[in-house]
Amino acid sequence: MAASLVFGDLSLIYLVSAFPGLPGLAGDHGEFGEKGDPGIPGKPGKVGPKGPMGPKGAPGSPGPRGPKGESGDYKATQKIAFSVMRTVNIALRKDQTIRFDHVITNVNNNYEPRSGKFTCRVPGLYYFTYHASSRGNLCVNLIRGRDRMQKVATFCDYAQNTFQVTTGGMVLKLEQGENVFLQATEKNSILGMEGANSIFSGFLLFPDPQV
Repeated sequence: MAASLVFGDLSLIYLVSAFPGLPGLAGDHGEFGEKGDPGIPGKPGKVGPKGPMGPKGAPGSPGPRGPKGESGDYKATQKIAFSVMRTVNIALRKDQTIRFDHVITNVNNNYEPRSGKFTCRVPGLYYFTYHASSRGNLCVNLIRGRDRMQKVATFCDYAQNTFQVTTGGMVLKLEQGENVFLQATEKNSILGMEGANSIFSGFLLFPDPQV
């Protein structure tokens, strides 16, 4: 079907069809619009897998120097020492063990105050010394031994009606199980009281390296 329109001297004829025409060609892209506002932050995502181990770091600076340790030889760590005092003032018989009953020092308990004897448990070189107060003549024997006792030395001091102090000392090489003690003689005026003390001491110098 056709129709016409008249505008003054011009006429326009147009056709009206019951069917649409073919689609037109796509137009050109328009210009980009302005940047929009930021959106609302989304929810945190899941934790990702563990990453690979990083490279080894550089060594740290050296720490302070530590204290000096004990000797590597276990025998050198043995500590044996005793110092004991006589507090009883009872007369002694000849050949009786002089008992020093009050313990001042007894590292590792090698001295027995009830018997008055030192027992060697670590073989080696030992030093023994005594300081005995007396009023009159005094002689003491230094005895050592295990099964059979032997006199090592006799220390004497002579005085009449006056106080004196007798001293003596010796280095002994002892075997395990040997005893060392002081023994009274017929000159036995040893004292054990306040102001006139008598003391017996000993300690390990060097353990036997062959044991």
